Amino acid sequence: MTTPSSRTVNYDALLSTTLEAYRPKMVDNIYKSNAFLAALKKYGGIDYVDGGERIREILMYEENDTVKSYRGYEQLVVKPQDGITAAFYEWGELAGTISISRREERQNSGEAAILKLLEQKIQQAEMSLKSKVNNQLVAGTISSATFVPGNDAKDLYPLGYFLRKAVATDPTVGGNVGNISASTYSWWRPNAAVLDSGTKDTGNKFAVAVTTYTGLRVALYRMYNFCSRGADNSGPNICLSDQVTFETYENGLDQQKRYGDEELVSMGFDNVKLKGATMIWDELVPDIDQGLAAGDTSFTGTALFLNTKFYKLVIDKQTDFVTTPFIEPENQTAKTAKVLMMGQPVVTNARKLGVCYAISQSITS
Repeated sequence: MTTPSSRTVNYDALLSTTLEAYRPKMVDNIYKSNAFLAALKKYGGIDYVDGGERIREILMYEENDTVKSYRGYEQLVVKPQDGITAAFYEWGELAGTISISRREERQNSGEAAILKLLEQKIQQAEMSLKSKVNNQLVAGTISSATFVPGNDAKDLYPLGYFLRKAVATDPTVGGNVGNISASTYSWWRPNAAVLDSGTKDTGNKFAVAVTTYTGLRVALYRMYNFCSRGADNSGPNICLSDQVTFETYENGLDQQKRYGDEELVSMGFDNVKLKGATMIWDELVPDIDQGLAAGDTSFTGTALFLNTKFYKLVIDKQTDFVTTPFIEPENQTAKTAKVLMMGQPVVTNARKLGVCYAISQSITS
């Protein structure tokens, strides 16, 4: 007697294989999910490293003072050089789970039905990861009017952690970034400017009482130039602002000057050029001046200047939104897979970054 042919579907393997096959699309979707992440990806602001206890970034804060002009047989200066140190950043970890119970499996019996259910659950996890990563990087958590990584410092470092007003204008208030004290070392402070008054706050590079489109352009261009100082002559390539500040700057431009990055436009992200930087906006950009979340009734605008040579999102190359196989624990009738990410934003030269704060939200001409 011959046995009739049969086909047994191993749902565990099927689900795991399908999730793994979808992963490249998920990763691509996450990095294209908002203007800030998309700009970071495009302009080289994402680095991959091979693990380690912490992220270690080498910093150069002084020039080599043996360099000089000379003539003929004149002796050159030979001596050991200081001016190099390291910043250390703790890894941040994010995880999401995708679960399918036996009940759901039976309610969606058949290969096509179970794969459709899995697709919906993957998209749900993907959307949640997009939201969580963007929220942690851009908004962060507010504590005593300063910006910190939330969830007991387990979240990713927000932009306000590096560029918050306190680091630039009063570094004695939470000025330790990357295990280096900004209150001790002035070279570890970003450029900052207040734009609601002609009087500088302590530590400001400049102050402008901005009440017009022209005044805003002058102030933003000036900050760009301050961030461009230095021997490497590189300037910011991303300017991230709140929505109203972006609209105010855009409205003040001549029609002929509204150039933008077409690739970002094709992804659905408005942008305009600000000298050598691409200016974008995000609804979560906070009020750096007052330590307020977006949407607060007392909100004033913020513009953050980033140079992706010196601000990067560092990702562990083995944990870049990787997916694990579906496994059924012994105490549940359900299968669960995990989506894992390990990374952290880092800064290697704070003097190449800048923040303009206290920008009026009512400029109309």
